[in-house]
Amino acid sequence: MLVGTVLATAVAAAGPEDDLRAANLGVRRALVAARAGDLGTAEREYRGYESTWFQIEDGIRDRSRDAYRIIERLMGGVDAALARRPADAAAVVAALSALDRAQTQFVNGEVVVDPSGAAAPQPGSATKPTVTTLLRALADARAAAASGNWTGAATEIAQFQDTWLDVEGEIKTRSAEAYRQSEIDMALAATQAAQHSPETAATLGRMTERLRPFEAAAHYGVFDAAIILLREGLEAILVLVALSTFLLKSGNGDKRRWVWSGAAAGLAASVALGVALQVLVSGLITAENRELIEGITGLFAAAMLLYVSYWLHDKSSLAGWRRYVTERTTAALTSGGLFGLALLAFLAVFREGGETVLFYLGMAASITTTDLLAGLAIGAAGLAAVTVLMTVAGVRVPMRPFFTVASILVFYLCFKFVGTGVHALQVAGILGSSSAGYLPALDFFGMYPTWATTIPQVLLVLAGAAVILRGRLAMRLAPAQNA
Repeated sequence: MLVGTVLATAVAAAGPEDDLRAANLGVRRALVAARAGDLGTAEREYRGYESTWFQIEDGIRDRSRDAYRIIERLMGGVDAALARRPADAAAVVAALSALDRAQTQFVNGEVVVDPSGAAAPQPGSATKPTVTTLLRALADARAAAASGNWTGAATEIAQFQDTWLDVEGEIKTRSAEAYRQSEIDMALAATQAAQHSPETAATLGRMTERLRPFEAAAHYGVFDAAIILLREGLEAILVLVALSTFLLKSGNGDKRRWVWSGAAAGLAASVALGVALQVLVSGLITAENRELIEGITGLFAAAMLLYVSYWLHDKSSLAGWRRYVTERTTAALTSGGLFGLALLAFLAVFREGGETVLFYLGMAASITTTDLLAGLAIGAAGLAAVTVLMTVAGVRVPMRPFFTVASILVFYLCFKFVGTGVHALQVAGILGSSSAGYLPALDFFGMYPTWATTIPQVLLVLAGAAVILRGRLAMRLAPAQNA
């Protein structure tokens, strides 16, 4: 382990090639020992290299996912060779030689060749592997091992290893220990299957139980999808109904059709914007930058939600809301006439529609199609009911409770978008992903056990508390100033 410590302090090189060049010295020393028949020393040297690899692997993956995939597969081969009983020095030498050769190719800037001849996955794959994909491979491997089909078990374990490279970032940011143990058990299961060991099933079962909690973690659900449409749609409806009521009471009831015409145009423009952004984002997403785009989109949506939450808080009084609507409507009638009314309604709907589109794009990659459609249906039904009640039945929505509840829900979404956005950047390797077991992990709130996600969320809560306290202080001081 002393060798691993020394190597760990020597990897502050300029780039991943230099990092791997230094780390590969451990592989070569292990190879020398294995050729001399000293497998004990070979394994110690290799474990030292392996410890260093965990610290530099992100740089290798960022430079070339294909090279990273091949190196990790070859490392599994070394682990399998070292675990064989009885020991087979020739197998260890062959495995270490293949690993050394691949890493030398990477260091020299050459194309890393997989000696197994396995085809590299094509970039931009439409199907994104998930923890569920891993669990299916484990289930198939266990079934094959139980029936004595060791070739099938080995094939499924190899499939697991290949898929693991696309999912490991998700596990690593949630639990560094689960990530480390899964990598160890992955190599062990491959060795046991090759030896037709009855222990294979137990190892695969242990891996399954370790990974299963990560499958249940869904970033967004029906509740989140419904909130966005309800919140944004209700605000637009409130503006339109308020404009219509103001016109009616001011003797301009015949001009209300301009309000609804502008609203219809705003809705159509929002749909067009959504289609255009979806086409643009879909064209930009590849296997290599998927998490990066998810993270950037999520954080941008969080910033917008933060503004919306503050705006709602500012309009939470009835006087503030009436002043907002009266000023906007009077200005439209004075300066632009009928066109000004239509434009005001258009902007009210288009602003909310544009925000809605961006919010859904921010969560699209982290919600199932079923949950998204269910949330949209619930939100649309709720909006339809509110619209009928307000326009036909004449029911008035209490402004203060509405804006208070809406601002809380929006703040919740903002809090969650911050966590999931930073988490996506961690998975992409842009931010550090070391987890801390004592930090809370609550998927409903988008909380992950890392400081990179926790600190921004804590700051967000503090900022929200400061805004509320400032508002209450201003309300207390107002009577004194008016006295």
